[in-house]
Amino acid sequence: MDLEQTTPLFYHDNPEASFSNGSRLNLENLNLDSLDSNFAILLCSLVFAVAWVIYITYYNSRVVAYIITQIVNKLFISDGFFKIGSLTINALSGKIMFRDVVYVNYDYTARVQDGYLIFRWWRAYVPKDVSEDLSHSDTRLSVVLNGFELHLYNRSHLYSHLEKTFGLGSNIFPNAGDTKADLETERNDNEMQPTSKKNKKKPKPEAAMAKTWRDLIPVIKCDISSSRLVFGNRLVPTTLSITFEESHFVYSTKPAVCTLDRFMHFVKSKAENVKVMLAPSPKYTGMLDDPPRYMGEGFVLMSSNDLELYFYMDEPGLVPEEPVLVTLANGDVVEH
Repeated sequence: MDLEQTTPLFYHDNPEASFSNGSRLNLENLNLDSLDSNFAILLCSLVFAVAWVIYITYYNSRVVAYIITQIVNKLFISDGFFKIGSLTINALSGKIMFRDVVYVNYDYTARVQDGYLIFRWWRAYVPKDVSEDLSHSDTRLSVVLNGFELHLYNRSHLYSHLEKTFGLGSNIFPNAGDTKADLETERNDNEMQPTSKKNKKKPKPEAAMAKTWRDLIPVIKCDISSSRLVFGNRLVPTTLSITFEESHFVYSTKPAVCTLDRFMHFVKSKAENVKVMLAPSPKYTGMLDDPPRYMGEGFVLMSSNDLELYFYMDEPGLVPEEPVLVTLANGDVVEH
């Protein structure tokens, strides 16, 4: 068979690229400089892509959390400390994931090991009055927490108010001029004093005074695993501890029992493996009165495998100037 008949047309037009000794190509005329530059660009792109993926996967949530921590401590918190370890936001699914959340102030400490919340923004918004029954609405906000701890160890603002009332020296906040308790007391005193302007104003419902969030988020569901509530400090001999393994909460509002009130808060909760105990306070140096017996960490007051709790509270409204007749839930008519 003739070699010219089997050789492709490319090699007839380019004699320099023809076979040499039947097995090798002539690569002398290839542009090696452009090949090196393209390979360098490709290599840099791959390195940048790998670095960006590593940053997004491992470090972006921590950098965002650090920035938010600094902003919150700088602008919004003056008498405490706030910290969040990592934060991830997914706008498409409405999910916010967080880890290692801590808030500490003079009175209590709140910690969350990790958790997330889901805001269902895709559900239609139906404006409603807050006095209506919103408990049968769709759940727009869900919160899931793991490792929740709340330690209440002081009531410094109340003690500071008592110091001011009895004319004692300020020992709770020695370097503070006007504490938060003082400001709240002055505000309450001003609200207690009747003025002609306030009496002439017509009371408005909450929906008219502001765009409330209750019709936007009518039902809130919260699931907490491995939670603990602690009440006490080193100045008392025992500390009250309440632990839950699994707990579920549903919060909503219903119409108030009294027509003068705005609405009624409604919380339905269910918990598993609940234990209430008194444990010795760490670093307590006073005299101790030992309980009859210890069970684990302390003296168990109550223990239950399943616990259901219902909480109702009316949001108070404005007291009318003149007595009015109010019909109670049982049908009785009383004068307020």
